[in-house]
Amino acid sequence: MEIITSHNSLDFDGLASIVAAGKLYPAAVKVFSGTLSKNVRQFLALYKDSLEIKSAKEINLNDVDRVIVVDTANANRLGKLKKIIEKKAIDFHVYDHHPSAPDDIKGSVMELHLTGAATTILVEKIIEKEININPFEATILALGIYEDTGSLLFSSTTPRDAYVAAYLLEKGANLAVVANFMERPFTSEQRQILQTLLNSSKHYNINNSDIVIAQAKNNHFIPGLDIVSHRLFEVENCDALFVVAFMEGKIYVIGRSKNNNVKINDILKPLGGRGHEKAASAIIKDNDINKVINIIIEAIKGIVLPGITAKDIMSTPVKTISKDKPMEEAGKLLLRYGHTGMPVVEKDNIVGIISRRDVDKARIHNLEHAPIKGFMTTDVLTISPDTSVNEIQNLMVEYDIGRLPVVEKGRLVGIVSRTDILRTLHGDEFNDDHQMLYTTHDEKIENCNQLLYERLPSKLVTILEIAGQVADEIGSSVYSVGGFVRDLFLNVPNFDIDLVVEGNAKDLAENLASRLGGKARLHERFQTGVVILPDGMKIDVAAARTEYYEFPAALPKVERSSIREDMYRRDFTINTLAICLNPDRFGNLIDYFGGRKDLQAGYIRVLYNFSFVEDPTRILRAIRFEQRYNFKIEPDTFRFATDAVQRRLLGKLSYKRILQELILILSEKDSVSSLERMREIGVWRFILPEVKIEALNKNELRRIPIILGWWKERYYKTNVKGWLIYILVFLATLNKDQVADVLERYPFDKESKKSILELEKVPKALEKINSNYSISPSVIDKLIGNFTLETTVYLLFCIKDETVWEKIVKYIDLKDNIKVEINGHDLKALGLKEGPEFKTILKEIYNLKLDQQISTKAEEIKVVKKWIKEGRIN
Repeated sequence: MEIITSHNSLDFDGLASIVAAGKLYPAAVKVFSGTLSKNVRQFLALYKDSLEIKSAKEINLNDVDRVIVVDTANANRLGKLKKIIEKKAIDFHVYDHHPSAPDDIKGSVMELHLTGAATTILVEKIIEKEININPFEATILALGIYEDTGSLLFSSTTPRDAYVAAYLLEKGANLAVVANFMERPFTSEQRQILQTLLNSSKHYNINNSDIVIAQAKNNHFIPGLDIVSHRLFEVENCDALFVVAFMEGKIYVIGRSKNNNVKINDILKPLGGRGHEKAASAIIKDNDINKVINIIIEAIKGIVLPGITAKDIMSTPVKTISKDKPMEEAGKLLLRYGHTGMPVVEKDNIVGIISRRDVDKARIHNLEHAPIKGFMTTDVLTISPDTSVNEIQNLMVEYDIGRLPVVEKGRLVGIVSRTDILRTLHGDEFNDDHQMLYTTHDEKIENCNQLLYERLPSKLVTILEIAGQVADEIGSSVYSVGGFVRDLFLNVPNFDIDLVVEGNAKDLAENLASRLGGKARLHERFQTGVVILPDGMKIDVAAARTEYYEFPAALPKVERSSIREDMYRRDFTINTLAICLNPDRFGNLIDYFGGRKDLQAGYIRVLYNFSFVEDPTRILRAIRFEQRYNFKIEPDTFRFATDAVQRRLLGKLSYKRILQELILILSEKDSVSSLERMREIGVWRFILPEVKIEALNKNELRRIPIILGWWKERYYKTNVKGWLIYILVFLATLNKDQVADVLERYPFDKESKKSILELEKVPKALEKINSNYSISPSVIDKLIGNFTLETTVYLLFCIKDETVWEKIVKYIDLKDNIKVEINGHDLKALGLKEGPEFKTILKEIYNLKLDQQISTKAEEIKVVKKWIKEGRIN
């Protein structure tokens, strides 16, 4: 396990360095070593849900084998992680800009440079490796550089810092956000005028924008009024600020804005001001401050557009939960809807807020079944629909609140989250946790009628048409979905029909079965059914449903929904295609998630970034589909898959689910390429880590489907589990204890276990058969006669000698046709007394027939009579 950390009392350079290192070491876990500075705490009060950084107590230090240390090389500054230095065999990578000292940490990577900020060193690596960063990340990195270089004014600033700062600005770093969290040293005169401005500050609410105007008078000129104004802007944290100061016979006006609706240059034009929309200034040869302020106010009223308020960005309707529900249910709902918090209600009144952190706290103390009222925050801060975005931001920072309920006339009408505010501040570039990977399909309707009639048997098309008619009659919409539609476009034969109905699956299944002369088997609990036709053909029917996961790697929960949400719960875009079957829309393609485009491009793409977290088995399915169709796992999907593997999410799955997916992979026509892909991605170590997949002979493995094909053609009545042959080949490389461990983990069925346990007998049997050139079929039968079909096929796989192969095949052919015709009644008729000896006699007769020494029932009776005469039997 890799972790990234920095010094105790973390500042912005340390925080930014952690974020930058996370881009260079994407598999590493980011960890705070101890306390945070005031500025960083304030920053995280708003942005904590956007940065995945753990506390030291959440990490098991015994799992750590590499530590990336940034913005320090001093072990004494690592706070609660200091003891990790004492561990041996830890690999350190150090990135620091402080002068080196004798007691510094020594690592295999030592990047020590006297730059103004440690962030600069790491961003240079990001630039060198051409790693992309988004505007939100660029803003955090810029904060680190601007803080440690005093906005590039400190003497320690180097050209490298300036170059990196420019690069971050090109990448969209938001200086308004940087400015909100910066501190600068002031002169005594600047501190005095700042205090005067603070005392005179007056707030004006103009078109829902919070405007602050402050004034000051001074007999002599004080330099740095812009810096003072900037600090005042930080303190007031308003939408726009105007400082009006009389100094040495002139009035100086400084304007700053962070609201796109408040354009400072336009407002100051009547005063001869110049500048930009967010920052401008003016100098007026006058001494009447009040007149200037009135001009500014009138200009604001005429120019400023209505500001964004809570009602513009709130989510509605609001998901709520009762205070008497258990914490476990709160956790499920928060995960289900992707929320970080949820209002708690009692008789429609808000009585508290429950957050994900509260749920985690309950889980730590094994109190998941305790009622929510014992953990919720009861001091609920609410806002009105007209509360400005700036005020909402201030409240969230001041009270460290992630969600604010919006209340109007005592009624809950909406909720505003940190994400809503951040998206308002940063636009669509904000790095939201939940990322969609698909491309929304345009509204152009594609009809697949011709494709259906060309590529499907007429009987199948008729069934689809009847299904659409039945749906129309019961007032529902029905769709053919999934693999059937996918393979229709790929021109791959697939006649397994899956129907999804927006409505009652039971009604559709029963009516369809009646129309087609079949039977309906229903599962009302799961809102599914199967229509079984007279010829044995099955049609699966399900109600459109949405699916959610209670926790990572959990089995999904379902509820009835629409076709769009039903498609959204699926694994990959290529499996989200649906074709409407209702008569007026028959053949219309439903493609909400760009599945058709990905089919054409040959991409396996998940729908969103948490897909593998919710269900890690999708990683195995991605590999299976990729190799089956010779497609490629889409780059972002591949990245999320490898990240899920590195986070060991496959380790959370039950071995039953892993076995189900492994069987599907090993049942493909070409499983070898999938096995190699599993090894590349790192999946194999969660499946059979004892088996060294790279050591297996790939050409030999490719003989398995050839042998299976031969067997199916020659012995078509027998059904061999092809996947089990691969398992036998894998387990043959292990010792007895290792095989026992595999059997302990995986829930193989009884017959499969028998095959696996027979593995150790195969080499001995082959050795005896090889060493006896004239071995008879009956002797072979004693060696392998009780083997399962799979063990027998595996034995054939192991044979290298053609003569031995022919002997075994001859034996199998004979065995398949041998039948002992006499029975116990015949033996009693010959005067023999019924007992255990009958079984021995019949076995001996079987051996003689197997060796082709006798063939008819008359010969069987003759042999038994001979044995009686000779006294061999009584």
